[in-house]
Amino acid sequence: MNAPPGAARERTALAWRRTSLATAVNAILLLRSSQVWIEVAGLALLSIATFIAAGGAAAFRDPGTFGVLGGKEMRARLAFALVIAIGLVDILAIVQ
Repeated sequence: MNAPPGAARERTALAWRRTSLATAVNAILLLRSSQVWIEVAGLALLSIATFIAAGGAAAFRDPGTFGVLGGKEMRARLAFALVIAIGLVDILAIVQ
């Protein structure tokens, strides 16, 4: 049973939308803090969530692309570093 050719692209686009939504919710929770540095991190994270949503939508409008991170090792490293940084900020916010 073969899936339609656009199904994988659509699933990947939906995954990036979920990622941007989860990042935005994380940012909103950080913005509720009383500490200034956590609020600044929340604002930065909210802008990153917007970038993720816009980048994912733009990449999947063009049928010639193969995903935001497709074949781009530097982008994959950047995404990995971003995930680590967000996790560390979250842990520091919880501990504070």
